[in-house]
Amino acid sequence: MKIVLIGAGSFVFAPSLMHDAIIEHRLEGLHLALVDPQVEMAELMAGIGRQMAKAVELQVEVTAHAHRLDCLAGADFVICCAAVQLQRRFAMDVEIIHRLAPGHLVTEFGGIQGLSYSLRQIALIKGLAADMHRLCPSAWLLCSANPLPRVCQAAHELGIPTAGFCSNSMGGYGLIGQILRNQGESFPWTKTVRRYEAVMAGLNHISFTLALLERETGRDVLADFIAQAGRQGAFDHRTGLLIAETGYWPPNGEGHMRDFLPPDAKSWPLELASHGTDAERAERLRTLREAAAGTRPWEPLLEHRAWEKPMDFVAGLSGLAPTHFHALNLVNDGQLPELPMGVFVETPASISSKGPIPRTLRLPKTVARLSRPIAELNGLIVQAGLTLRRDLMYTAVELDPTILDKSAGRTALDACLAAHADLIGSV
Repeated sequence: MKIVLIGAGSFVFAPSLMHDAIIEHRLEGLHLALVDPQVEMAELMAGIGRQMAKAVELQVEVTAHAHRLDCLAGADFVICCAAVQLQRRFAMDVEIIHRLAPGHLVTEFGGIQGLSYSLRQIALIKGLAADMHRLCPSAWLLCSANPLPRVCQAAHELGIPTAGFCSNSMGGYGLIGQILRNQGESFPWTKTVRRYEAVMAGLNHISFTLALLERETGRDVLADFIAQAGRQGAFDHRTGLLIAETGYWPPNGEGHMRDFLPPDAKSWPLELASHGTDAERAERLRTLREAAAGTRPWEPLLEHRAWEKPMDFVAGLSGLAPTHFHALNLVNDGQLPELPMGVFVETPASISSKGPIPRTLRLPKTVARLSRPIAELNGLIVQAGLTLRRDLMYTAVELDPTILDKSAGRTALDACLAAHADLIGSV
């Protein structure tokens, strides 16, 4: 099996993925090709992968590459967690927004920055899809790059079989255990998952818990959970508002859901595009160098591991072991009939050698009414990115509820398009 990881310089994601492939699933004979334009980072990660394989005496080839064209040929899976110049481009957007649309709420998915970010990421996927068609035409794209549903839908519409991985819905199990079991528990919240099934569905970063079932009795305790969590003050401002509006619990939190909803006096902006200070990143680099050289244990790199599990998808599709995801992003082929077909939605899913099988669910009217405009906006932005039509981009500005001053929004968007023309292309 050959797996190519695009964005291998990720300090959290790359070691987690290598652990899952080498330590957890023991993929004997695997060729894992790590790609990052900062080739030193790819080489360091490759060294850590070799240390993992040595520790469990597994025959694995781990190689480092500066460009995907050097290693895509013959790949079975391509995993993408990349964002081109994430911090620098985010800072460029923020400067433009503060100058041309002062007071506009800066978020990751939503508003002017979210639109600019989406167009840059869709441009990345357009290039990757073209290379995959030429060099590994039967490969799956497993994506954890944001804005996730837009990136995934773009790849799907370009003819690439695609699945998207996010941990936000799964993270809700932590609060479930805290409230209903009175116990704190770390990922993957094994004891809580064994006791409860949280049925979550909707859209990435703004899904809803439709039922919370006791596995032993089948009883739905969602109302009890909401009542107890509310009494304990466990919900943030936006979560409380959405529970009151829909009757269902969104486990994603204010930090993600603000991207899709009209801002209010309590909305707070995104300050940084990624975690960590310069000093923290320098320390991480020292840790990587020592772990890759074998002079420092690699296990501490997994203390704050990624919760996304694309290697479980690989294991399931390869027939090694059937796999279940509490939440997986797949193209809507009827699993959520209240939302538009062809957009990417998030539901539970099972994976086997026959392929992914998403669970079909019915969204309550209150949830569907809130979710459908978001899904339609996601689809519109994908079309804007694939066609580079400015009129579609302007329509996205009009439909985005987080952009209150539409005229200023269009002006700021024009400036973002000019600033990132080297990535997006001519619009």
